[in-house]
Amino acid sequence: MIESSPIQVTSVSQEVYHRLRRMITSGQLHPGTAVTLRSLGEALHVSTTPVREALRRLESEGLVQYGRRSVTIASLSAEEVFTLFQIRLRLEQLAAEWALEKVTETDLAEIGEILEQLEANEENPAQWRVLNQDFHRRFYDCADSAHLLEYIGQVWMQIEPYMAIYASSKSDHRDSNIEHRQIFAAITTRDLNALLVLTSRHLNRTADQIIHELRQVDSST
Repeated sequence: MIESSPIQVTSVSQEVYHRLRRMITSGQLHPGTAVTLRSLGEALHVSTTPVREALRRLESEGLVQYGRRSVTIASLSAEEVFTLFQIRLRLEQLAAEWALEKVTETDLAEIGEILEQLEANEENPAQWRVLNQDFHRRFYDCADSAHLLEYIGQVWMQIEPYMAIYASSKSDHRDSNIEHRQIFAAITTRDLNALLVLTSRHLNRTADQIIHELRQVDSST
């Protein structure tokens, strides 16, 4: 269901962009869905001009694709998702290595608090997905590399709609949280080798499950 509350802000274009981006990355606008400027404008209670501006920004980010008469929410094949996860893995292993060199006790306490919230919300897909990203991002912030975090963020943005599908397809995230707890233990003990292995195992398992879901959908259509 598309958000329909009126927008009352100074920069309408900026707010439209943020709302549409959130709707795409949360899976509210499903990959492959065709939309029109008029339908989005009516749903958001704005004219088509700020919608057009927002969609052009989203197109540059790879989240939408323009056709002759409509705009389609970008859709990735199983092979493309696999490739993105391989890129994500390399970037996150580098971030983990750099972050481990600089992580402090204060950082560990904050990461541990997020992990506890993750475990408390393992049966709440929407909240779990947000906390899942917070857990990883908070650790990688310790790497103190704006460029590396920007690259990771770009890959996450492409994958996020599929993470929403993954999160909503599971009744709980107990297995993922066990892996998160193991990753946190490796961070706490500063065990780089274990951390790299666990990160690889965690991301590859997530990729496998998303790809399985995508192929299930493909086989049923």
